[in-house]
Amino acid sequence: MKPSSAPTRTILVIDDDPNIRELLRAALEEAGYAVRESHEGGHGLAIAKQEHCALAMVDLFMPGKEGLETILALRREIPTMKLIAMSGGSGHTDMLRAATVFGADLTIHKPFDLNQLIRSIAALVETH
Repeated sequence: MKPSSAPTRTILVIDDDPNIRELLRAALEEAGYAVRESHEGGHGLAIAKQEHCALAMVDLFMPGKEGLETILALRREIPTMKLIAMSGGSGHTDMLRAATVFGADLTIHKPFDLNQLIRSIAALVETH
């Protein structure tokens, strides 16, 4: 977990599933992060352009602007932002591999281990 003396980092969670967003918000806030949420890629990109977010977690399968398109746009617009692609959908292994090519720093399969995820996020944002 983060030391309390460290500055708060903002994590953007872009996922169409409100249960995933709620779970991630609770775990990330408990770990000391500020959290912003979006239900789809276009809205998430708008948030990222308005606010400094250290990292975005992007679901690959969403209505509207899909995850790969969102990752590509975020990488182009905010090249220093760390990106995590996440998926539990069918064919997710190939899509997660593609997300790395599109600019994701890390990929995770749903369901995921929250403690491991928090450690991975900490490692990514500390290098930011």
